[in-house]
Amino acid sequence: MSTQETVGLLSTVTETLAEIGFDEAELAEATADWKLRAELGLSSVETTELQLALKQRFGVTVDLWDQDDYTLGRLAELIAEQRSGS
Repeated sequence: MSTQETVGLLSTVTETLAEIGFDEAELAEATADWKLRAELGLSSVETTELQLALKQRFGVTVDLWDQDDYTLGRLAELIAEQRSGS
């Protein structure tokens, strides 16, 4: 995945998080290594909302319920992988 694609997907992921209610000022400071649960405090309801939003926006299914606390960067990578068919 190119750096430009990563930046674009990270931006879209943070926009999606803002749409489901996360603080835009906090998201503006977020980096690719921020974890969804540890740094952003993603709740179970927000996890479900994010999964649905990713499906609607990107047409991908990312299992956010597994044991991994994904970083924003890893989430962007997973989206890119599924969109490219990798």
